Amino acid sequence: MPADLVELVGWLVLADDDLRGYVRFRSVCTHVRSSTPCPRANGIAVARFHPRRWTMLPEGHEFHLEDGRMRFLNLDTGAFVRRRLPLLDDHRVLCPVDGLLLLQRSRQHDNENGDDVCLLHPFTGTVAKFPPITYVTMSLGSIHWSSRMNRPYLSPGRVTASLSIGAGRVPMLMIVLLDLRRILFATTKDKQWSFSAWSFSPDNSIISSQGKFYMLHKPTPSTDELWIFQIDPPRHEKTSGLTSSSFSFQPPKVITILCPKAKIRSPFELVECDSKILLVGSSSDHSKRMLVYSIADLIHGRLVPLKSIGGNTLLIDIASSESVIRRSLSVGFMAVPTITGDTIVRRDLTRYRYLEQYHLGNVTWSSRAVVCTKHNAYWRCTCGLINHIYGVCHCFFY
Repeated sequence: MPADLVELVGWLVLADDDLRGYVRFRSVCTHVRSSTPCPRANGIAVARFHPRRWTMLPEGHEFHLEDGRMRFLNLDTGAFVRRRLPLLDDHRVLCPVDGLLLLQRSRQHDNENGDDVCLLHPFTGTVAKFPPITYVTMSLGSIHWSSRMNRPYLSPGRVTASLSIGAGRVPMLMIVLLDLRRILFATTKDKQWSFSAWSFSPDNSIISSQGKFYMLHKPTPSTDELWIFQIDPPRHEKTSGLTSSSFSFQPPKVITILCPKAKIRSPFELVECDSKILLVGSSSDHSKRMLVYSIADLIHGRLVPLKSIGGNTLLIDIASSESVIRRSLSVGFMAVPTITGDTIVRRDLTRYRYLEQYHLGNVTWSSRAVVCTKHNAYWRCTCGLINHIYGVCHCFFY
C-alpha cells in the first residue's frame, strides 16, 4: 500500500478520537510505522493526537491502585485505561485541556528545572513546557497575593485553559483564573507570560473548546438578556523586519444575545457535546422543564430548543468543585449505561443527597439518592457530581 494511502487510513482511525486504535494500527508492520506520524513525538504539537474524549478519574475513598497508576475514562465508549504518570509525583493537575493535563509543580518541590507549568499527554508521555508563573507574573496582572513565596500556586477548579497550535506546530496556551481579570497566554518558545490588554470578569460559566473560550454574561442584574461571549486565541503578527513579531489579542466578542423570547432562565451552564457548544437552563414558564439550545442555532436566530442530544447524557455540576474533572460534560450512552440517553443529570436543587435526571424526549424527571461513602452525607462532601457518578469521591471535610 502506498505511504500516502497508509497515512490517510491512519488519520481516518484518529477521526473517532481513537488514539489506542491508531497505535495498534501503527504496530502492524514497519512500513505502516514509517508512513504515519509518531504520536509520542507529536502528541501535543499535532491536535489530532489530543485525547479529547478522555478524562482522568481520581481514586475514591477506600479504593486506591497499589501501583500508583491513574484511571482514564473514555467519555464515549466507557473504556478504562490505567497509566502510571511519574510526573504526578511532584506535580499536581490544575485542569484538563483537550484531554491533556495542565500541571504545576507541587508546593513542596523546588523549581530547579524551571518547568513548574507544563502540559502532559497522559498516553504518550509527551511534555510541553511553558514559562513559570511567578509572583512577578501575577503582579503584572494587577492581582495582589498575600503569599511571600516566589511563585503563586494555582487552585484546581479555579483554572480554565485553552490550547491552540500555531505556525510551526508551536503550542499556545491561554489561561483564565477566577481571581484574575486578565487572560494569561504564552507559547512554548516564550520566556514569560503575557496578559491581555483588556480586562473582563470571569466566572464559572467559562469553558474552552477548539482553542477558544466561551462564557455567559448578563449586562445588568435586572435585564433578561443573556450575552454569550467568544474569546479567540491571540493572532501572531509580523511587526517589522523578518524576525520580530507580536501577538494581536482581540477582546471578547458577543456572538449572540439571548432575548426573553427564548424562555430560558438560570442557572445556566455551557457544555460541549459532539463538538457543539450547548446552553442548558430551565424553562421560564415554571413548568420545571429543562431547555437545551445549540449556540450555533442561536447565532442564526433559531430559538428552538433541542429535543435530542444524539443519545448522549449531560452531567451538569452547578456547584463548584475542587476536582480536576470538568464541572460539566457530555458522555455517551456506553459510558453511563445506567442512565438513558438524551438525559440531563444534575444535583437536586432542594435535596442535596439526591441526583435528578431529566429526559428531553418525554419531558419527565426522576431522582436517586447519592451518599458520600466517607461522610455518609452528601451535604458534607466537597466533590462534584461526576465524582459520584463514577464512584470516585475523594472529598475532605474539616
